[in-house]
Amino acid sequence: MLSAMRDRSASTAKFRRASDALAPLLCEATIEAMGEAMGEVAGDSGAADDVTLVPVLRAALALLPAFTTALPAAPVGFLGVARDEETALPSLYYENLPEEPTRRALMLDPMLGTAGSSRLVVERLIVAGFAPENIYFTGVLAAPVGVERLSAVIPRWNITLAAIDDGLDTQNFIVPGLGDYGDRYFGT
Repeated sequence: MLSAMRDRSASTAKFRRASDALAPLLCEATIEAMGEAMGEVAGDSGAADDVTLVPVLRAALALLPAFTTALPAAPVGFLGVARDEETALPSLYYENLPEEPTRRALMLDPMLGTAGSSRLVVERLIVAGFAPENIYFTGVLAAPVGVERLSAVIPRWNITLAAIDDGLDTQNFIVPGLGDYGDRYFGT
């Protein structure tokens, strides 16, 4: 799946099929990790019945259907974060979280590069009432520095990824990476 997604000549349909096939596997691994972190038996419904899904707009919308299928009762909150291409700094442009927070939050974002966006999301989730140890992250690709920086604010075992790539280029994009996830998935 990742090799198909890394193919820069892959059509939107091919990229989307590969992403859609990978998302349920990431979901299963995340739910299992959440259960283990809480001392629950993997597959026990208690591992996932108190989770708010928080996709980071827009790329994470590609992962959301797999998670809402596996966790049909989970409320969904949204955070929109834009990255300034010159400075690589994130800015929040949209926030809509459920008024009644659950015990755990599961942040979805396919790419974890510098961790600027994910750390901003963690800050907002803490303000909304989630404890750092109850915030989880699921993504497709990461740079080692992103994992390190996110692990400074939530436990490392709360981070589920398909792969960790070599690093970042001079523009802070993951290398070898796979391009802009949202643009490739949505065909823009």
